[in-house]
Amino acid sequence: MVEIASYGPWAVVTGASSGIGKAFADQLAAAGLNLVLAARSTGKLDALGQALADSHGVGYRVVTVDLSDPAGAMALLAATDDLDIGLLVSNAGSGHPGPLLDQPLDDLHRRFTLNAVTHLDLVHTFASRFVARGRGGIVLTSALGALQGLPNMAHDSAAKAYVLNLGEALHYELAPAGVDVIVLLPGSVDTPIIDALGLRGAALPIRPQPAEAAVRETVAAFLKHRPLHIPGRLMRIMTRLTPRSLSVRMNGRMLGQAARNLAQRQAAAAG
Repeated sequence: MVEIASYGPWAVVTGASSGIGKAFADQLAAAGLNLVLAARSTGKLDALGQALADSHGVGYRVVTVDLSDPAGAMALLAATDDLDIGLLVSNAGSGHPGPLLDQPLDDLHRRFTLNAVTHLDLVHTFASRFVARGRGGIVLTSALGALQGLPNMAHDSAAKAYVLNLGEALHYELAPAGVDVIVLLPGSVDTPIIDALGLRGAALPIRPQPAEAAVRETVAAFLKHRPLHIPGRLMRIMTRLTPRSLSVRMNGRMLGQAARNLAQRQAAAAG
């Protein structure tokens, strides 16, 4: 069986400071891959890189970058130009629940850059490099909400759908050149984004899965050359069996409540 280390010697992980990105960094370092850790938090990335170097003897490079900035992807690409990158984990993303018209247009543009354009920019350049070297791998983190338009998260579900379609198409398009692509569709995964979205983990229909377990599943699916992966067996079953219209309504109600939770939290903080 192919091992993840065969995509080395270096891997890039965006959104590496917490959640799914950090879990990828942990598992790739354990497999012996050197890491480029990219996110906005220099302190967290430095601490993570040093811990992984101490535990696994790997090299690391920290790239502090805001990938919601249109220039962010180009800055990351420039910072890795001298390294033999064999694996890209394009994981950075965000979301904000609530009605579309309640959100400032400039913030919507920033999130679209982070959730869609940055993935495109990184994939286009790294895939070109991988094709030239005859080998490479790409993991794109989308979201389970990409499977349908979500009321109270219309913008972000649309952006994540772009990543889903991009990655699924490139899984087949790049395979003849030796480049493997998978799209990760996390649903209920225990990461800081759950709290940031105003969701309550205990109230979710399925108990959130640890990020480490979700990443282990995804790596296994990637090595089996699957185009997509939804972490969690129960989540996969529920996704397959729930009618689309019911899923749209159910998730829309949940995200509407999440938006109200965030508004209450912000009002309490202001008061």
